[in-house]
Amino acid sequence: MIRMEISFLPLLYAAVLLGAIVVLWLAGAWREARRRRRAWRELGQCRLCATWVRPGSGADLWRCPACRALNERTVPADL
Repeated sequence: MIRMEISFLPLLYAAVLLGAIVVLWLAGAWREARRRRRAWRELGQCRLCATWVRPGSGADLWRCPACRALNERTVPADL
């Protein structure tokens, strides 16, 4: 068994709790960044009127709802 003084226990408890909070915070930030990248990947911008739309169907060509121009699905640069 590991021997330690009783005055060391609050410090150990605080360190473990702080470590858990930091790990949860980093995991949440990573999930949010992943969700944001996925959302940007689903959007498309019309080349004629610059309107951002979510094409939806998965087709390579989609029509802009604002100006009715045909647009090609492109992969955006990494944000």
